[in-house]
Amino acid sequence: MFSSRNIHFAILGIILGATTGYIFAFYQVQSSMPRALPSSQGSNVPQGHPDLAPEEVRRRVDEELAKNPNNTEIITLYANFLFNQGKFNEAVEWFEKALAVQPNNLDVRTDLATALWNAGQKDKAMAEYQRILKADPKNMATLHNLVIVHLEERDFTAAEQVLKQMESIDPKYEGLEALRKRLAELKSK
Repeated sequence: MFSSRNIHFAILGIILGATTGYIFAFYQVQSSMPRALPSSQGSNVPQGHPDLAPEEVRRRVDEELAKNPNNTEIITLYANFLFNQGKFNEAVEWFEKALAVQPNNLDVRTDLATALWNAGQKDKAMAEYQRILKADPKNMATLHNLVIVHLEERDFTAAEQVLKQMESIDPKYEGLEALRKRLAELKSK
């Protein structure tokens, strides 16, 4: 009936069956997972995010704005979409639309200033950054962007001053170390 030899074969069969089942299940799960889309490689889009053509995004934005033309969330999302596409001048237009509805939204104003800077409208960008800091001198996003702007202009003294201001406001701000490192790298060149 059951000999030690039969028991060994039974155990071996159970192990082989479990291993085969595990491998089969693993490959089933892997094949059912969403694949990263080629157009999202190297962008700010999360892996597995649906790939939409810019025309499709614009169509959906227009649909939402037809329902509520003052939906600053949709307007701002589209402006950020354009910014991420490298369409800085168009992004500026859309950030300005959002600010026409919510002129005191400092987050959108910071995004506008950054889009202006990237669109080559540096004087307007600096004016926006100063406007934001006049309303909120402790606006860390704006201060962070100002450090980057000063670094791009190779104005290390101004960058260091803004960094010191940031450190006095929030010494634990998560972006400080990266900004310090970038400043040190650029100064050494």
